[in-house]
Amino acid sequence: MVSLDKIYTRGGDEGKTSLGSGERVAKHNLRVAAYGTSDEANAVIG
Repeated sequence: MVSLDKIYTRGGDEGKTSLGSGERVAKHNLRVAAYGTSDEANAVIG
């Protein structure tokens, strides 16, 4: 199993995150929240 202890993007935070497309959006963006909810549901379902 691979262990990811530290990940550095050197992109800064500025309250934004990157989507898979490379687009930068606010961390409170509805899509980011939906992705998180979907990820949590998948973890529960297995």
